[in-house]
Amino acid sequence: MQATAPWPSDLPKATFLTASPTDLTVSQRWALGGAAVAAHVAVGALILFSTPTVEMQAESSPITVDLIAPMQAPPAPPKPEPEPPKPKQIQPPEPVKPKPRMLSSHAPSENQIQAEPEPVKQPIVEAPPPAPVEAPPAPVAAAPAPATPPQPKQLAASAVAYLIQPAPKFPEASRRLGESGVVRLKVLVDESGRPVEVQVTQSSGYDRLDKAAVAAMKLARMKPYMEGGVPRAVWAPASLTFDLQD
Repeated sequence: MQATAPWPSDLPKATFLTASPTDLTVSQRWALGGAAVAAHVAVGALILFSTPTVEMQAESSPITVDLIAPMQAPPAPPKPEPEPPKPKQIQPPEPVKPKPRMLSSHAPSENQIQAEPEPVKQPIVEAPPPAPVEAPPAPVAAAPAPATPPQPKQLAASAVAYLIQPAPKFPEASRRLGESGVVRLKVLVDESGRPVEVQVTQSSGYDRLDKAAVAAMKLARMKPYMEGGVPRAVWAPASLTFDLQD
């Protein structure tokens, strides 16, 4: 529904005459008609420009967008590998059948008899002379092994001549403990008469006495043993006695 605007104050208001149209003059009629037309035009313009405009806004609905990944095309199937060429089958040649000979009861004529071929002489090939056989090299004579010195002889106790007699010292501890006994030795005497090795062949039963006997024998000196005018190393027996009465 449109509202009616008030009449503007600057527009001339229509004057309603009570007189009949027959009482008006021609000029008055024209003036009255022009005023009426102007009033209608003014009212129409006022209504046109003063009518409030109602704008209808349409409600915007949300737009939904579905993001769908594009479908990937399936991978192309692998190309089939070409089949290797099949080997050609070679057919073996058919064996030639021998033609059957015609047997004849007639004896062969002289023309049909062929002379036997002469044997071909084989050339004589001479065998090459045998290669000379080289004589094996003479074996190299091995160097003579060094002469092994003779083993020392075993002498009797009476064959040993002392230059310095062994003088064993009686251990004080053995004397206090009452230790005594005889130590039997085997002595290796070198070419100069020095004892180079002393072995205990029979112990006294006391370690202190055995060690004292070995030490005393190493300080002794013997006369070198001579054989054919040449000094030789020999094994000689010896015995030392430890007596508490001495």
